[in-house]
Amino acid sequence: MAEGAANASVVVGTYEPIVPAYEAMWAPLLRVHGLRVLDGLDLAEATCVLDLGCGVGRLLSDVADRAPRATVVGTDLTHSMIRAAPSRFGRVVADATRSPFGVGVFDAIVSTFMLFHVPEPAVALRAARETLRPGGSIGVAVWGDRDAFPARDVWDETLDRLAVPEDPAAAGPPDGDALVNQPGKLGAVLVGAGFGDVRTDTDDWLAAWDLDGFLAYRRGMGTSRRRLALLDPAAAEAAFGEATRAVAELPADAFEHRDEVVFGWATA
Repeated sequence: MAEGAANASVVVGTYEPIVPAYEAMWAPLLRVHGLRVLDGLDLAEATCVLDLGCGVGRLLSDVADRAPRATVVGTDLTHSMIRAAPSRFGRVVADATRSPFGVGVFDAIVSTFMLFHVPEPAVALRAARETLRPGGSIGVAVWGDRDAFPARDVWDETLDRLAVPEDPAAAGPPDGDALVNQPGKLGAVLVGAGFGDVRTDTDDWLAAWDLDGFLAYRRGMGTSRRRLALLDPAAAEAAFGEATRAVAELPADAFEHRDEVVFGWATA
């Protein structure tokens, strides 16, 4: 299997089982930064806008509000994500590196928290640029490189101590995070994909969980869910209980997940 196809398989396998939890817990946190991407695009006169990697489609209504004349379309690699997106919008299952759309279709493209999943982000950006009309614009958000989450670290260390198997996704092919996780890197990839008028910026990410919310997140999403799923149910519950006890007495600020979001805007 080619690296790109293998990576796509990992992405789909990661997101297909978690759609309800993602929609309830994660999509609202990402939307805030999606709005910041939209703030950097002039969509008032747009007639066709794409949300590339739209997930459960939480941002589609916001795009429509900013682009009242436009046909709004969302694409995602994961079928269950697309099925969860609002049905009043166009919804297409598609690989970001192989656009199903023609040349010059869109006035604008927005892509939030997707590009780092692609092993070569420039390939996806070149495919996106081809679908933009001349002078069309793109806005992107990705994770930066300042991740800090003490409660998660204690949790993962506990699973390690209990010899819970490693996250299978970690053994998969590399993604493109290291190529875009700083403003200079993202800007260079946009330029390399043929975009001009490139602007970048950053913002702080803060998700402050309480204990119950943290436990729901550890059970329902991410590395912890995937690791525990490799155990039989009784062993998984025992490990979950042990990890819960390890974090239960941590101070409130240990449950603050701090990171950085990197933004990029450019013109085709």
